[in-house]
Amino acid sequence: MTRRKGDGDGDPVGSLLRLANTLTRDLAPVFERAHVTPQQWMLLTTLASIDEEPTLAGLARHMMVSKQNVTGMVRRLEDVGLVRKSNDPEDLRSSRVVLTRRGMETVQRLRPAYQKWVDRFFATIPEPERHALVDAIERLLGSNAAVTNVP
Repeated sequence: MTRRKGDGDGDPVGSLLRLANTLTRDLAPVFERAHVTPQQWMLLTTLASIDEEPTLAGLARHMMVSKQNVTGMVRRLEDVGLVRKSNDPEDLRSSRVVLTRRGMETVQRLRPAYQKWVDRFFATIPEPERHALVDAIERLLGSNAAVTNVP
């Protein structure tokens, strides 16, 4: 199917889904040498940006995916030594996740290539429009959380 520039069908969800597919596909090579997927990158950078050790459930809420999805990602990242999981001393039914030294080194090593990719991807969008886009996406994510009862 041939699509001309600016010839959208007016479906914002369809456009967002196409964008999500494009991001996942085109970002994969950035992380390939570290054997990390774009979704795992999101988990790693989340851990790198916070001081506390979140629970699996907390990570799932933040990433807006199922706990099972996060559990699988954490298991794979744990297998390659990028994260460590431990029992929550306050709630033995929960597990907490922390970035290992190797995980932090991986984030630091990949961050420049990731940022370069982001800068290239958004090169045609002026900075104020980028901020407006992020704000709109965050509002959509917030309203989606309210609609789907995700805290």
